[in-house]
Amino acid sequence: MPSAVQPKKPVIIVGAGLAGLVMAILFERMNIPYQIYERAAKVKPLGALMSLGSNILAVFEQLGIYDELIDISLPMMGMTLYKENMEKIGLYGVEGINKM
Repeated sequence: MPSAVQPKKPVIIVGAGLAGLVMAILFERMNIPYQIYERAAKVKPLGALMSLGSNILAVFEQLGIYDELIDISLPMMGMTLYKENMEKIGLYGVEGINKM
């Protein structure tokens, strides 16, 4: 008599931030069960700025949202770095950004 097929155990995702939610979307598309655990009881507004490096763009291509992301994005010309006490550390610039 064949044994019963055991259901897949869910993957545990700790944190419902950007990385956790992206993982959940990818697991959903691959039909892999998952559970998300988040410490915060509710969503808090944390600002309106997000900086994405080139290494993450391939993930947005996999998710099928790369073109939409590019359409609503603005290039970052540089940033100013500060210490916790707001003492300026320096500037980080992107040379050649206007040539893009």
